[in-house]
Amino acid sequence: MNGKPNVEPAWMSLKRLVETRMVEILRKEQDNKRYIRLYGTEDYWHAFEESAFQLERLFRKGETTLFSHKDYPFPVVMVSIPDSELRAYIQQHIPVCDKHDYKKLLVAEFSAAEYRAWHEHAVKEFL
Repeated sequence: MNGKPNVEPAWMSLKRLVETRMVEILRKEQDNKRYIRLYGTEDYWHAFEESAFQLERLFRKGETTLFSHKDYPFPVVMVSIPDSELRAYIQQHIPVCDKHDYKKLLVAEFSAAEYRAWHEHAVKEFL
């Protein structure tokens, strides 16, 4: 482990987020064209679906992950960035919501066609 007693592995908080809140998160992402909703786990921030699309457009270096969820019939796309990158961005841009494990950023609106093309590409890339 990391030498700290009673500290869970870094991936556990992301696993818990996906297992317990994914349906709620995906519901919020439906038709979300104005915000990036970010969920913090350890030293990373994660965005899903529409927010992931916006996050990748904004940071370009995000790590993209594709996974399935038992309560959702389609592949879910997640983009993650390190905490340090988000902190640098927030120094120049004020979040709409700024909690220790959740941030909401206002961004330029995008079209459904742009998102659909990105999502199809992301899914094909990982299949």
